[in-house]
Amino acid sequence: MNTATFLQSILVLHLSGLVIMAGTTIVDFTTFKTFWKHFDESPGKSKDILVTTSMSSRLIGIGAALLVITGIGMMALTNGVFGEQLWFRIKIAIVVVLLLNDILFGRRQAEKLRKIINADSAYLTETVNQIRTRLNIFFALQLLLFFSIVFLSVFKFN
Repeated sequence: MNTATFLQSILVLHLSGLVIMAGTTIVDFTTFKTFWKHFDESPGKSKDILVTTSMSSRLIGIGAALLVITGIGMMALTNGVFGEQLWFRIKIAIVVVLLLNDILFGRRQAEKLRKIINADSAYLTETVNQIRTRLNIFFALQLLLFFSIVFLSVFKFN
């Protein structure tokens, strides 16, 4: 296998990692929208919906690992040719913000929500509404960051 074919193979895996991360985020977003709809109507029924989101962090982690490992591989194969370009540096910064937003903000809000819902106590509507607002902001930001990454990767300005 020559270098060009190997590079293209790594690029396919790299894009697969991005698709796994972005796709899982979109599925989480729609799952949470469904959860809120059912929560407003009947809080008891919404518990089962929330369980499905707990598996998504593993998929996002797999996608992120694939993205980072293949990104390093492509940089090694190209001798870091993209590393000096402005679009690439911005893209790396956005990827870091994307990962930190997920780890430090999104997962914490989802975990808080799970604890409140699973406590079987009277729901603290103010806290739940704050979490709803924060999760909506989180998902909007994540999707905007994914769009920005794809945009920068396609247009590659300098």
